[in-house]
Amino acid sequence: MKTLNGKTRLAFLAFFGSHIPATLCIDMQAFLGQSQFVTYPQVLQDILSWYCDLFHDQLMKPPQYDNWFRAIVCCEIIFQLPFFFVACYMIWNSTLTTSTATDTGIDTPTSESRSTYTAGSGWFKSACMVYGTHTATTLIPILACHIFDNEGATVIQKVGVVSIYLPYLIFPLWLVYIACANENIFGERERQQNSTKKKS
Repeated sequence: MKTLNGKTRLAFLAFFGSHIPATLCIDMQAFLGQSQFVTYPQVLQDILSWYCDLFHDQLMKPPQYDNWFRAIVCCEIIFQLPFFFVACYMIWNSTLTTSTATDTGIDTPTSESRSTYTAGSGWFKSACMVYGTHTATTLIPILACHIFDNEGATVIQKVGVVSIYLPYLIFPLWLVYIACANENIFGERERQQNSTKKKS
């Protein structure tokens, strides 16, 4: 859990991978839904309306949106959405190896994998810290509104909507922790390779 390896790597791949369609199909409606130039398919509008009615999510409920919330969604579109694609690419390639084993029986990392691993202590690590702190900060007022200002919502609805938003606070904070606690967010490859040699 301290580096982007193993189950932690899969968890973040699932998080960023699922975030892409959620942003494009649902969240962007809060910013572009009132636009005269963009019309979302009716099925996506119906899904959003169903979700808002079920969980009493007043922030996402069309057609009127608070300007401060639309500003946060705008930041998600401009800054976070491109990072989702980059993060998926970097995390996916962090463990890629060649299909041909060496004389010792150990798969050797590809040049693409080595470049990705190096970025884990450089620009990608910095990008993870910026993304994590920015996203976690935007979730604080959103969660506060759902907990304290969501009038008319039942306790079950409040618990439900907070549970939906909570991963978008936990994962960014988790990513910041990984970046702060490690010199390289992908772990220590040399140590892993040495342990593999010993087993062989």
